[in-house]
This record gives sequence, structure tokens and C-alpha cells, in this order.
Amino acid sequence: MTRARKTAPAAETISEPLFDLSLLPAATQAMREKILAACETRDIEALRIPIDWNELRPMFQKSGAPADPIETLKALSFDRKGRESLALASAVLAQPFVKITRGPVTLYEWPAYARHPARPADEDAARALWRCVRFADLARSNEEGRLHVTRLAIAADGVWHYFWNVG
Repeated sequence: MTRARKTAPAAETISEPLFDLSLLPAATQAMREKILAACETRDIEALRIPIDWNELRPMFQKSGAPADPIETLKALSFDRKGRESLALASAVLAQPFVKITRGPVTLYEWPAYARHPARPADEDAARALWRCVRFADLARSNEEGRLHVTRLAIAADGVWHYFWNVG
């Protein structure tokens, strides 16, 4: 009988917050632009295009990929129509990002604040971060004294990995 060898998890490196979108690989930039274009329509159905660009659907909650991602995004939205999800995605992608490397995988995650919490520089920066918090997470954010921001990650190859709040 042979034993399966356990391999150590790949080391993770996380960059400092990055502001320059030109540092993103072309495929990552393309997916970001597709998501933002869908958000600009103010119609949650428009997100089906970037969602379906992936071979596997992005994760919107810890329980795995939903049968219908649009219905999940509607259910997660305070308004139950998906407008909150669209506003969150736009707000999150307007923030600085970080580059996360885990072995051979490179992800770009917005907002950088999720990995590098820091006191906002001014009122405008604070408001911008609060726009990255789901309405359902506002009370918890206030109680705990830290923002529970929604995160969005796109890989270097343009695959949209997740759009969720796991904190």
C-alpha cells in the first residue's frame, strides 16, 4: 500500500496596493472592462456575458457556483433586483487592487483594502470604501469597527474567480 504524499500549500505573495491599471495583463483588463460595461447598463442580466466568458462560473458565495448566478446576485442584493450587486462591482473595481500570487496562479483582487486594511486618507476615500460594503454587512462593519468589503478577483488569464464577501 502506498501513501499519498501531502504537498505543502503554495506560498502566497500579495503586493502592496496598486493604482496603475496598465499593470494588469490584457486578459484581466478585458474582463474588468466587460464587468464594468455590464454594470453601466444598470441591468443585472448584462452580467451574464462576463460570467459566461468563464468555463467555470465565478464564485458569488462560499457554497459554490450557483445554478443561476444572476438569481444569486439578485438574492444577495438588498433590493432583490441586483442593482446593489451592480453598484458594488462598480465601486469595488474603482478601488486600488493587489496582485496575489499562489504558485503558478496570479490573481488581481479589488479592493486592495481587503488585504491591506488601512485608515482612509480622507472623507472621500472613506466614502469610496463604504460603497464596497453590502447593505447587509453595514451593521456588522460598524459593530466590529472594520469594513466587511466585497471582493472581486480576476486571474492573469482573464478568468473571473469570485465576487463575494468572505470576511
